[in-house]
Parts: sequence; structure tokens; C-alpha cells
Amino acid sequence: MPNPDLIARCQDIPGLRQWVQTHTPLSSLPASAPAGQHWLPIIWTARGPLYGEAIAATGSHTYRQPYPLSDRQRQPLYRSAFWLLDHLGATPGVYLMQISIDPLQFDRLIPFPDRPAIASIGVQEPDLFACHWRCITGQPFTTPILTQSENPLDKGAAF
Repeated sequence: MPNPDLIARCQDIPGLRQWVQTHTPLSSLPASAPAGQHWLPIIWTARGPLYGEAIAATGSHTYRQPYPLSDRQRQPLYRSAFWLLDHLGATPGVYLMQISIDPLQFDRLIPFPDRPAIASIGVQEPDLFACHWRCITGQPFTTPILTQSENPLDKGAAF
């Protein structure tokens, strides 16, 4: 489980945005901009990070995984996520880096599998909630793989 200091640091959105803007290849969302509608799952294990397929908001409380990202988008996201979590002294678990895609900008870091992680249920094995549980309890697991190309729960259902 993330320590209280890590949670507090993730709640300092302006501070994280400034750090990302200064230390990574990403720019940050301006304070006046609407929240990013995409998330990069980072599975932070004791052995290093695994990056899940991106998630996109598709409507009011509905999400889709996978959201296609180009290699040109993935590389700065992966580097930035690694540097940020390393800087924060992240503990094993699933983190969601909320972003804007066009242009590619950092919004915030969520230190647990929040609502968008629902999109991984039935789409990847293990899903992001199972990954989080295995990380925080020190259990081994295999790299998540997509089991289908579309979320069966994303059929207009709201959560």
C-alpha cells in the first residue's frame, strides 16, 4: 500500500505537474485545462515497471482498453512514468498516470487502480485490480496480456 507521504505527494497536482515539466520529456496540463481523458497504467513491481495498455474515457464513467498509442507517444510516457515513480519512491502497486493525448501532456498520478481500471476487467489477464493486489501482497504474477481487443463492460454501461 502506498505510504501516506506518497499519497500526499500525488495530491499535490501543481507540484507534480511542475516536476514532470522540469524533469521529463512531457509537458504538463495547464491548471485551467480540463482533466486528461486517458490513463497509462503502470504496474510498479519489486523487479521494475510493467506498462499496461492505455485506457480512454468513452463517456460518462465508461472506459475502453486498449486505447492505441503510437510508439512515438509511448516512449516519452514510459520514460516519464518511470522517472516520476522513481522520484516519488513508489512502492509496489498499480498507478494510473492521467494524461491528455493531443497534445501529449501529464495531468496527474493516481497511486492506485482508480475507476478507469474497470476497463481492464475481462480485457487483460490479470486485470489491473488483480495486479495491484499481487503487487501489494508480494505475490508473483505474469506480465498482463490482452485477452480481447474490447472491454465487454464498455457497452454503454455506466459505473
